[in-house]
This record gives sequence, C-alpha cells and structure tokens, in this order.
Amino acid sequence: MNPYSTENQPRLSTYLTGFLLALLLTLLAFGLASIGTDTSLETIRQGELPRWLSIACVSMLAVLQILVHLRYFLHLDLSSLHNLKTQVILFSLFIIFILVGGTLWIMYDLNAQMLPDAPQLRFNIVDK
Repeated sequence: MNPYSTENQPRLSTYLTGFLLALLLTLLAFGLASIGTDTSLETIRQGELPRWLSIACVSMLAVLQILVHLRYFLHLDLSSLHNLKTQVILFSLFIIFILVGGTLWIMYDLNAQMLPDAPQLRFNIVDK
C-alpha cells in the first residue's frame, strides 16, 4: 500500500461541492435572520417568523454547516471513526465547550455581582 497514491487524495470537485453547500447554508441562515422575528400571530402572515422557530432553524443550519465542513473539508466520514483525527476533533470540541460555558458562567455571575438591583438576564427562547 503506497501512502502517496492518488486514489485517496481529495479532488477539486469535493472541495467545490463543500464550498457550494457551505455557501448555500450560510445564505439560508442570513436570509432567515433578515426576515425578522416576532411572537404575534398577525405578523406571521406578513412574512415574519416566530422567534423560537427562527432560532431552531438557524441552529439546525449551523449543525448542518458543521457536518459539511467535517465531511468535505476535513474528510471525516463514518469509515474514519477510529482515526486519530476524530479524537483530536472531539477533544477540541470539549475544550471549546468548557471555554464557552465558563465564559458565559463568569459573565452571568459578574452581572449579578456588579448590578444586584438590575433585572437578571433571562435565557427564555419564547418571549411572553
């Protein structure tokens, strides 16, 4: 088995397919965000979406974007699950989760300590 064989080398068409899919998903997310959100039923008929639906759709597009990048640019698929690249990516995601979660926790705590009389930040998806 020759490690320099061209059989397993990615082709330009793979990168172009990944680029076009990533571009399409990005444009869909921006288009969805530009429509606007509202919680009343009257404005839904005018083209605006409820806030929870908009957040759910953009989140779904973000997950699809991640999968496109993993498949077409990092060349990870189900056959390479036992590969070192997969372990490195999972560890990186764990570190990112710790950093983002810790940052949000610290910011929320600082907000509560610095402004004790101010209303606290609420993480509600649906406005009442």
